[in-house]
Amino acid sequence: MKKLSLFVAIALIASSSSALAETKKPTPTAKSTVKATAKPTAKPTVSATPAATAKATVKPKPKPKPKPKKTARKSPSPKPKWPPAGFAIESGVYAKVPTSKELIGILSARSTLASQVEACTKFVCGAVLVAAETGCRWWEVNSRVYGQERSVIGSLQTISGASKPKEIKTIILISPEPLESLEYITGIEVVCHQEEKPSGFPSVTFTKAQS
Repeated sequence: MKKLSLFVAIALIASSSSALAETKKPTPTAKSTVKATAKPTAKPTVSATPAATAKATVKPKPKPKPKPKKTARKSPSPKPKWPPAGFAIESGVYAKVPTSKELIGILSARSTLASQVEACTKFVCGAVLVAAETGCRWWEVNSRVYGQERSVIGSLQTISGASKPKEIKTIILISPEPLESLEYITGIEVVCHQEEKPSGFPSVTFTKAQS
């Protein structure tokens, strides 16, 4: 069991014309009869020259061969840098309280956390990023919930599942305290457990501070 403490506060912010030449009939030529008053000495012979018909040969254009469709290849997600920058470290255990910008980026990429984010619109929440050299069988996060006047409302224990070696895991801390205005969670301590988690262990335990 390895522990690491973080004393940082966070506020979770919780958007053609028609073809006339083909259809038009040829105009008929009117025949005129002329009576000659004098006998012609010669009969003129007129040979009609047939009109030359030009045949235009149109070669069909070859159809272009369809270009093979390019298959989009998804590039693998880059592996996180190790050791992660900006993390506190102790005995191979890493932890960091994310900034609001970092947390928004994480939440937008992980739809599995949507239900937890929804809960943070009603209750006091926090978050922590954790990782371990050898991985953990389960994580324990202990923290404290503070009120508007910086008074301790209670202590919160959050249990989360396993993580692989060098895997950065996001743990959302959700207290049962209703969110009113300036409440926050701080005094975060993470514990990496290598032993089996006890059966029936509650995922969230909140202990109200004695007034």
